[in-house]
Amino acid sequence: MDLRRRTFLKLAGAATAGSLIPACKEDVHQLVPYLLPDDQIVPGVADWYASVCGECPAGCGILVRVMEGRAKKIEGNPSHPINRGKLCVRGHASLQRLYNPDRIRGPLKRAGRRGEGKFEPISWDEGIASWREHLQTHRGHALMLSGPLSGTTAQVVKAFVERMGGPLVIHDPWVDHALIRAVDAEFGRPVVPDFDLAESDYVLSFGAPLLEHWRSPVAMGIAYGQMRQGRPSVRGRLIQIEARMSLSAANADRWIPIHPGTEGLLAIGIGQLLLTRQDTSTDGGNGHGHGYREFFKTFDLNEIVRQTEVGYDDIERIADEFSSAQSPVAIAGGPASAHTNGTAALTVVNLLNIIRDRVGKPGGVRFFESVNSPIFNHKEAPISERGFLELIDGADAGRFPLVHLHRCNPLHTLPPSIPVRRLFERAEFIVSFNSFMDESTDLADLILPDHVSLEAWSDHEHLEEGRVPVVGLAQPVVRPLYDTRAVGDVMLEVGRHIDEGLPAMVSHQTIRDAIRSNWEALLAQQNRTNEPEWFETAWIEKLKEGGWWGPARKSNTPERNRRSPGYEYESARFDGDAAEFPFFFYPYPSLALGNGEGANLPWLQELPDPLTTVVWGTWAEINPKTAMARGIRQGDLIRVISPHGSLDIPAVHFPGIRPDLIAVPIGQGHRAYGRYATNRGVNPLALLGALFDRDSGRLATAATRVRIEATGRTGSLTMIEQREMPAMRDLIGIDRINTWIRGSGKE
Repeated sequence: MDLRRRTFLKLAGAATAGSLIPACKEDVHQLVPYLLPDDQIVPGVADWYASVCGECPAGCGILVRVMEGRAKKIEGNPSHPINRGKLCVRGHASLQRLYNPDRIRGPLKRAGRRGEGKFEPISWDEGIASWREHLQTHRGHALMLSGPLSGTTAQVVKAFVERMGGPLVIHDPWVDHALIRAVDAEFGRPVVPDFDLAESDYVLSFGAPLLEHWRSPVAMGIAYGQMRQGRPSVRGRLIQIEARMSLSAANADRWIPIHPGTEGLLAIGIGQLLLTRQDTSTDGGNGHGHGYREFFKTFDLNEIVRQTEVGYDDIERIADEFSSAQSPVAIAGGPASAHTNGTAALTVVNLLNIIRDRVGKPGGVRFFESVNSPIFNHKEAPISERGFLELIDGADAGRFPLVHLHRCNPLHTLPPSIPVRRLFERAEFIVSFNSFMDESTDLADLILPDHVSLEAWSDHEHLEEGRVPVVGLAQPVVRPLYDTRAVGDVMLEVGRHIDEGLPAMVSHQTIRDAIRSNWEALLAQQNRTNEPEWFETAWIEKLKEGGWWGPARKSNTPERNRRSPGYEYESARFDGDAAEFPFFFYPYPSLALGNGEGANLPWLQELPDPLTTVVWGTWAEINPKTAMARGIRQGDLIRVISPHGSLDIPAVHFPGIRPDLIAVPIGQGHRAYGRYATNRGVNPLALLGALFDRDSGRLATAATRVRIEATGRTGSLTMIEQREMPAMRDLIGIDRINTWIRGSGKE
């Protein structure tokens, strides 16, 4: 065949064009011409919208850069009093929640057996009709299980649930129930008070995760920086007391690796010495702490030294420093709260502040009066983990045939020893408003997906904590990407059609209308003009600012509110015999993934742990001396066994941990949470027993004992930095651990 150049080019061109025809036909529905763009979009020009971060309950103010209708970048809002222009990595990663490919894109109904994960799309009309039918059938027996709620959304959800006649239960794994109970018992205020780090010159922390996830991580980081470097002639000191070296301990002046569960005993020992070093005739200067002198006298300091494994010289040094400091403050949380005596331990730590008259003082423990506003303050107190046992009993009795889920995943955040699965198995119908498929939503019969925070209207109140009262105002920065609806809008619509509707104060067409109504009442209190359009002007101004914040308040000293004539303290209890299970076990929230809610965001998966540098997985921290004695190398797969199960986890040699402790981060181990999280790592909560703090009902996550076994296999472990961490060798706590090993003959 005589194939000339011109003929060849013709044939090649035809073949190329032919190959492109099917491809173009396949994707033509995705090619949208930009000849008639939205009249509010200017190509190449970015707009910045003020809103509120929804990645954790802190409610930081954010500015979102939007170009051509798409959110491109998130920064902190410099005007917002909580974060003052700063933003943590989880806030930056919220873009990936908006554009996550695994979002639920519209209403779904179950297509197979419950739990099979088979769903089929339906219309909103069909979904709402189905839900309304079950609401009418089970009126008065509908359980609403939700994550933290705030502002107008809390008001609408609460009113809806009350009208439907069922309980509203808030599940928030971040809440420190032991701390709130301890503060309430002493001061009559069931809140987390403001620990004024910024103005303190000596912070005595009993496990409080100040630089990880305690309260508002960004605000605490700012306060820590102010304590260290914000005053020309004062550099504050931080003493961290906990069995594992956390990020807070790594940044402390001294880390003291205490015996797990004895934090309260150490506080008693410090209190005994404090009473001998200063005048306490005024009873703390505020009438608090009646009877604590007699309480302290019942303990032997030598026995405290023996049980805590903290030397007398260390206790004396802390007492001297705490006594001589100008503005010291004692704080407790984290592992100190995670034992069966958590509330008792935190109560004793509070007494140290009372002895030093640090309540209501700058640099101490401060309380502020909540803003007197009937518009907000609709927050429901979260349920403790022990409270779930009562809910499960109610489900067994048939009291909750209809169950709702909203922004929570109890099947992942609670251990199997709390059989919350029974609550779902006993339900006749389950409705989920979650935006992603997860372990709990996988059991739903109907899914009515909510917007993600960057698509939604909301407001976030911080009226009790902090010197400045804040109500953050969140606006949608982009149009909803998919066929989702705000849960407030859905409840308002259904509430109007079931009977007489919701109460008049929230009977609006949309959640945006309800928010505007509340904000008009809020801003009317500050309105000083007679202009008829004053609210529209003020509303636009608050949208630009990202919220409302009032003037700074003076702290007050609550009246003494002891619920009992004296104080009590009991030793921590542990699940598992010490001979069979020789190691203490401590699962702790991941800095990046939290309690698992961030595991479906790849930016957070790729963030190295700051102490071990591990990414994309779960690891077990073990002291190198312990590992070498058992022939366990870095990356070896070890079996961690508790009385309730076992998990195979790669080992990481971590010198910042006691030799009798195994620590594992929480966050991984999802079985249904999208492509980035499913079947990645393990959930250490699976090993926990159902032990609780006696007074608050908080799950005692540090109260389970384990043993370890070598499997002879190598685990999947990805670390950014493979070599040993030399900076840890000179830390006081590391040196103390090595000395303790040699003295106990465990080397």
